[in-house]
Amino acid sequence: MAFHLNSASKKQGHLKQKYDEKLVDLISDVHQHYTTLAQMQQNAYDLPEELRIFEKIAEAKYLFLLREAKERQIQADISAPKKAKQFRWRKRTNRAEDIFHSE
Repeated sequence: MAFHLNSASKKQGHLKQKYDEKLVDLISDVHQHYTTLAQMQQNAYDLPEELRIFEKIAEAKYLFLLREAKERQIQADISAPKKAKQFRWRKRTNRAEDIFHSE
């Protein structure tokens, strides 16, 4: 019986990791879509109302997914994925001079 409980625990951990990865991918896709719509809104002179509605919907989706990631305690840089990959920044310690250390 203990073996059965242990293997179920491993399966749940594997499923959580799989869905966390899917959530991170979805967040980056929605973030890219939201920023594209926001840039279109900034650059355009006269926008149709539909574009503003789509931008607000994308913003709501993005914020919902960020809250879900926070609730699931996902450890990933999901706020600005391209910037983090470009500079390869990560948190080292809690000291002010070491918070973002470029590698």
